Amino acid sequence: MENSLDAKDLIRQMVARYETMSSYSDTGHVTTKIFETNVIHRRSFSMLYQKPSLFRFAFYSPHPYPPLAHIMTEHVAGFDGNEGYLLTKKHGDTLAKKSIRSLSSAIAGATGISSDSAHTIGRLLLAEVEGLSMMDLVNPQLGGETSIDGIACYSILAKLPRGGDREVWIEKDSLLLRKVVNVRDTARAEEIRENIRINEPLEVRLFAA
Repeated sequence: MENSLDAKDLIRQMVARYETMSSYSDTGHVTTKIFETNVIHRRSFSMLYQKPSLFRFAFYSPHPYPPLAHIMTEHVAGFDGNEGYLLTKKHGDTLAKKSIRSLSSAIAGATGISSDSAHTIGRLLLAEVEGLSMMDLVNPQLGGETSIDGIACYSILAKLPRGGDREVWIEKDSLLLRKVVNVRDTARAEEIRENIRINEPLEVRLFAA
């Protein structure tokens, strides 16, 4: 990395990279540890985006009682080209409960229960999505270089505006966001992004509720 490139420059370049994408897809998971109880929850997710606003983020949330953690609720936040929606399908249900929303409110509705993973990339790709931006991070500093799946990454350490810490891993060559760790007073959440594909055509039917 050039000596003139600091953490803020790197974040700005990453944000600009996502703004140019015509499509994006990935899979991943977020692992959350609750400090008070030492309970750990793992949520798997998948995401699709096609410019300008086709979007689908699906994830599975475990039952909050640890012995029942194998019981999953499916959630989907998306926009199919005509309307935004938020789907919830509990274990044992045959049909999902659907609510019609704007795209931004659908993502907002899924953000908390997804440990912020519904918001992370949506915020980078969609101008209408509000909330914490990567550019809002306080005092970002470059950490040591590391790798994910054998791919070299930059590490950036920063403070969250409302308290807590964030660390992000950005691929050196592609500027793709691969990992985010948020540490607050009550919990630590580690979000991993895998199987990332960009700028490939996606069929509109994939975004249906």
